[in-house]
Amino acid sequence: MSGTQVTVQSFLSLSLLILLSAAANPARAEVIDFPEDELAQESVLPKFDRSDSVKKRNITTENRFEIGGYYGFNFLEAIHNQSKIGVNVGYHWSETSAFSLNYANWMGGLNKQYTDGLAETPNNLDFDRAPKLKYSLYGHYEWKVFYGKISLTKQGVMNLSTYPIFGAGITAYEHKNYPGFDFGVGQKFYFGQNLALRADIKLQYSQKPNPFLRGAMKGSTATLPDPVPSPSDFKDKWELGTILDIGLTFLL
Repeated sequence: MSGTQVTVQSFLSLSLLILLSAAANPARAEVIDFPEDELAQESVLPKFDRSDSVKKRNITTENRFEIGGYYGFNFLEAIHNQSKIGVNVGYHWSETSAFSLNYANWMGGLNKQYTDGLAETPNNLDFDRAPKLKYSLYGHYEWKVFYGKISLTKQGVMNLSTYPIFGAGITAYEHKNYPGFDFGVGQKFYFGQNLALRADIKLQYSQKPNPFLRGAMKGSTATLPDPVPSPSDFKDKWELGTILDIGLTFLL
């Protein structure tokens, strides 16, 4: 074995012994201290190109009126048409509270998904004999519990408003107005200082005429198709509805 090879092997052996010695004596490892003034002491807010977009309330509603139109849908309506169109008119007396009137004109016709099957044999039920649904009018208190923003770009944000809804009102049929109560939650997405997309979902508990009336609801194939029942012949009942309203609203 040459002298060079012996020297390399000796160097490698010595290096291995030094590493093992350091591992076996951790107390001898060097401790590094950092100055206190170089350590982080508090959180730092992120920087934005437009800091005023984050700090400032862009949409003010206090002492302002609001008007809008919408399309609505009752998921739990089994007999009548589930759709409606309507308008909202409201007033904001503070940044946390508002009152609105909600008028809806229910579209005519029946919910064909369910009534077509009941119109066939052996049921032969004709729901056109039941009282017709006309319109509804509700007053709502809106509690604006949250105002926030979504960053869309480095230069702009979208403003949001979330509010629980509590209300009461009437639902009108061709012969009578029925009372009701509702509650839910709404969300507005503002596209500017005034225009917003509004979406409300509500549970509505209201009275209505029972569309089933023994014997008199039979269609033309029935033994006794006439006389057509009077709306007052139908018994009243309370029923739960799930209603979604989506539309545009404008601050005045």
